[in-house]
Amino acid sequence: MTTAWIDGQPVSSGEAIREAAKLLSMSRLPLVTGRFDDISALREAARVAGFSGGVLDHSDLGRVAPLIEALRDNGIIRISPGEVRRRADRVLVVGADPFAGSEAVFEQIFAVDPDLGAKAKGGQREIVLLGPDEPGRFSEVKGHVRTVGCPADQLGDAIGVLRAGLGGKPFGDGPFEEGAARALAGWLKDAAFAAIVFDATELDAISIESVAGLVSDLNAETRASALPLTAGSVYGAAEGAIWVTGFPLRTAFGRGDPEHDMMLNDGAWLISSGESDARIMLSYDETALDVADVPTILLSTAEEPAGEGARVIFKIGRPGVDHPMVHHEPRFGSFVSTPAEHHGMATNAADILSAIADQLGKAHHSNDEARA
Repeated sequence: MTTAWIDGQPVSSGEAIREAAKLLSMSRLPLVTGRFDDISALREAARVAGFSGGVLDHSDLGRVAPLIEALRDNGIIRISPGEVRRRADRVLVVGADPFAGSEAVFEQIFAVDPDLGAKAKGGQREIVLLGPDEPGRFSEVKGHVRTVGCPADQLGDAIGVLRAGLGGKPFGDGPFEEGAARALAGWLKDAAFAAIVFDATELDAISIESVAGLVSDLNAETRASALPLTAGSVYGAAEGAIWVTGFPLRTAFGRGDPEHDMMLNDGAWLISSGESDARIMLSYDETALDVADVPTILLSTAEEPAGEGARVIFKIGRPGVDHPMVHHEPRFGSFVSTPAEHHGMATNAADILSAIADQLGKAHHSNDEARA
């Protein structure tokens, strides 16, 4: 079965790996991007970027860029869904529906009443939905639910007003009805354990920083934590990159050591501006390769990979289906190992990336020895 192509012609994997390494080594600034559902693929992608002096990015990183910026610059007191489930007697849910795409987390948290903590144990959970006018999916949960209407574009302002109310500072009602902000701030302050849940793709960096500040303020007199939610693999990849490079995505290796910059290392911008003149892209779906006038190495799970304009193509397996994977599991708020559903012959993307990195590494070390 053919698993590698160069210019549309079937070749051996070894030949394709050598061609991919050659293409990247000749590039001025290669881009290593795509989806990294499996952390092993991310780790090897970082090696490719490091040896080629390229940039490591995730194709969906723009969705969580505000969260990364806020956490990087200010930090936040976070909580796992399991802790919310067992400890939080009061939950403030910010936005229209932060659990869209995170249904398993929703079921995990709200299927039972809290059962840990002297004040929370045995009581009914109270839930306030800040944003929607109707309870939606919360209409059937265990606990008491009420809504506080707020336009989506004023959620950040609402959090700021709550902080002012909590701190006893002068404030206007903002997007709240008269008296509602003061009442909601008091409700949070009187919690045994408060949790603030929000969709990290819905808020901007300043609003997320406001949530972090509100949580810190609450911890002066009670216990409180935040639970940012993101669907898909992108946040896990950004967090996993810290283990590998010391920084979240996006990271460049053009000057040797990894350098993190969310704007300068934006893969889409590097391609459109012409600054990046080659790329290696990892795709775990059937999405057609976007048209870009740069030499491309494509790793694809499609049955017949046919990336238009791709110079080198590798057929790979699906993580967690064709081979084991380690990935970020939102229900645990951490990384877990998932075995393969079946033992197939499909190649792990990490193996392809590792082989390319090894090939680049040989040339890298040879150049170092020549300079010495």
